[in-house]
Amino acid sequence: MRDALRAPAGRVVLRVRDLPAHRRRVARALLLEGALAAGGTVVEGPNEDLLLVGAEAARAERLRLLLDRLLGGGAPGAVHAGIWSLERDVPALLDYAAGRDGLAEPIAAATGPDLAGLDEWLKRVQLDGVVSRQLGWRLAEGTAAPRPAFLRLEVARDALARRMGVLGQDRDLLDHAARAVAARLLRAIGDPAQSGPLIGDKLPGPLHLPVPPAALTGRDGGRRGGSMLVAAVTLEEAADPCALAARREVLAGMGWALEVDGLTAEALGLLAPESLPADLLRLHWSEAVLAPACYAALRRIDPARLTLAGVRDADALAWARSLGVTRIEPAPALAAALAMPNPTAVPVAFRPTPLAAQPPALSPAA
Repeated sequence: MRDALRAPAGRVVLRVRDLPAHRRRVARALLLEGALAAGGTVVEGPNEDLLLVGAEAARAERLRLLLDRLLGGGAPGAVHAGIWSLERDVPALLDYAAGRDGLAEPIAAATGPDLAGLDEWLKRVQLDGVVSRQLGWRLAEGTAAPRPAFLRLEVARDALARRMGVLGQDRDLLDHAARAVAARLLRAIGDPAQSGPLIGDKLPGPLHLPVPPAALTGRDGGRRGGSMLVAAVTLEEAADPCALAARREVLAGMGWALEVDGLTAEALGLLAPESLPADLLRLHWSEAVLAPACYAALRRIDPARLTLAGVRDADALAWARSLGVTRIEPAPALAAALAMPNPTAVPVAFRPTPLAAQPPALSPAA
């Protein structure tokens, strides 16, 4: 179990229990064959449990359904097989491997769509449950408080993964689902009945939306964006600058701006952010960006292009100001304080104070 936990991303443990001897032999053969495609290792657990440890989540789910069909007559749950995440169920799995616990059935095993029904499920899932809403603020000069400046809607991957159940533990399937939700979100924004709950009463400024590859082609001409829509694309799409520049041109023809999301301290060391063909760049705050090399890279970027996400304290804010960055997305605690109607509730860190007059320097004789 500990060996499998060294690479837990998208991997699970499939346990089969309480089978008579002849069915147990068949189940073990199926698990051994399934491990060739799903990865992982078949081992014996306590109480004659059979375990496939370290399998890909989606393939493990397919294998569980196969066991139901072949050994349980097709009735869902006829075979006592459960799936646990190597990312989220670590304490329970380690207790079980050490013989300290019987490993209660995971709640997620009975929730979410199955693999065959995933695409249909994605067409029906409620958008407001899998889309997050982030209000962006503009820092003002002097002592004025910041003001709302833009709105970002993005796929809430954690919420989407939970609703998908076991399929949400597979990174590739989660990426596919996120793209499907992003495409639905684009269509929903054009429908007043759907956009109202997502946007709210009034837009504070431009609307930032996740745009999956090829979602907007520009074939309809027109400038539908009207300079109020921003297409947020992932940093991976910036790997091909020529393709990104072409996409920016198409979006500009439709009245959209282009934003590259996902800049981090690590990414700043691998690319020249100032040369990316994008109107805006979204940088995610962490203490690692305080490194001199990161600061030097960011000084080469026009600060009007930068948005700092995840601002959580005065240090992050002071750092943004030192770069001239005025567009921020605060962490939840600061966002809640900013949204309060009483201006005095705004954290002092968000209200810059003018530099105090310096006392005159005295000579040694004085």
